[in-house]
Amino acid sequence: MPTSISREGLTIDDVGRLIRRTVLNPYLTLPLAAAIVYFEKHPDHYRDFHLQELHELLGIDLSLLSRIGTYLTGFGIAGATLAANDQLTHLFANNFTSPAHGEWTDWSKEIVLVTGGSSGIGQNVIQGLLERNPRTTVVIVDYAPLSWTVPENAQKSIHYYQADLTKSDVIRSVAARVKKEVGHPTVLINNAGIARGFTIMEGSYGDVESTLRTNLTAPFLLTKEFLPEMVRRNHGHIVNICSMSAFLPPPYIGDYAASKAGVQMLHESLQLELKHAHKAKRVRLTLAIPSFIQTPLIGASHPRQNNFIFPLLHVRTVSEEIVDSLYSGYGRTIYLPGIMRYLTSLRGAPEWVLRMARESTVKIPVDFKGRQVVDVETGGIKLEDHEA
Repeated sequence: MPTSISREGLTIDDVGRLIRRTVLNPYLTLPLAAAIVYFEKHPDHYRDFHLQELHELLGIDLSLLSRIGTYLTGFGIAGATLAANDQLTHLFANNFTSPAHGEWTDWSKEIVLVTGGSSGIGQNVIQGLLERNPRTTVVIVDYAPLSWTVPENAQKSIHYYQADLTKSDVIRSVAARVKKEVGHPTVLINNAGIARGFTIMEGSYGDVESTLRTNLTAPFLLTKEFLPEMVRRNHGHIVNICSMSAFLPPPYIGDYAASKAGVQMLHESLQLELKHAHKAKRVRLTLAIPSFIQTPLIGASHPRQNNFIFPLLHVRTVSEEIVDSLYSGYGRTIYLPGIMRYLTSLRGAPEWVLRMARESTVKIPVDFKGRQVVDVETGGIKLEDHEA
């Protein structure tokens, strides 16, 4: 957990972390409250510690100290409740299991497949993994060539496959090649995503189909391709990239929002299937639910939103959370910014409250026009040429 101010500047997450470490830290507040109660019941000990003189020196009324003890008790109970909630969330997300002995400790033995690794989140996740262990085998599947230079010490670790993820036959072919040429991935990061930026009425058939196939169908099919070996070994980790739009869909990206809501359902269904149908409780699942991120998906747009509440996330902020989750050996849901965990609960709020929240998205000026060249009839994506 970071100890300094976020790279996005001071945000509500920074304040929240500070409060959790101090006022809502039960390991701090409850012992202090217990000490106050103890001295109230044993005034002789109170005098033995010369606290009476200290209070007189500071001008603190003893009745105030009693009230402080009450507040500390309340904060301590609240903090303990939050800590218990966090622990239960962690346990259920991982089927009450811990990694096997030695599991997820040697990343030179892992094979990580990342879709959309040529830029954005995918690029930064890969770079983060290679920074920790340059011998980690990474498979990149993308329609575009790499926009970044692979480090010299990791040249042999990278395997690139250019593919149009809107086509199921291409996915099947690439998956077969990866298994044969590299091996079965132990980590699958379904990161590739596109947005076309049209209203539902104005978007072409191709715009809708390319968005849904890339963002939703491809994660389903890739999971089908690589999950069996993970289940057989009871070892693996699948990361799915969701979005705030799955809960608060703005205009102009209805197809994108629908695809991300589908990704969430994929994640949640798979959680139960791994536990009950496949008995593979140690195959981990992580779901990332970020707000706006500085990636090519939103182009040069800069959403004018309150940076303290909804900062425009640096792509490294998101990728670091994903890499940390992978290295922990546990799955989880990543909310960025942290307030997202509370916004998701708006789906259960009265309809007028949810409508007001969704209305606020209309005021966010973002250019969602995709940079991909899409066939308006078939929904296929034109592959970009490699630079000579």
